[in-house]
Amino acid sequence: MARIYWLTLLVAMVVSSALTVVYVKHESRILFAELRTVQKLQDQQVIQWGRLQLQNSTLATHSNVESKARKALKMLLPDNVQVVLLP
Repeated sequence: MARIYWLTLLVAMVVSSALTVVYVKHESRILFAELRTVQKLQDQQVIQWGRLQLQNSTLATHSNVESKARKALKMLLPDNVQVVLLP
């Protein structure tokens, strides 16, 4: 009687262990797929960040700022007579 009890318990533990392995493997695959999705999103954002940095450095050049100031705001460099130097 005790032998059947232990055998039944052992079979139940083996089946339980097998089901746990299947469940953990399934969860692992789901998490890996999610990881790949997040990594792709991160790669896209890194590329976008690089583009934005390049655009920022292009727009911030002195010649570009001066050109925009002259065209859009109609700004001009003052004459030497108009410049006042303070001590």
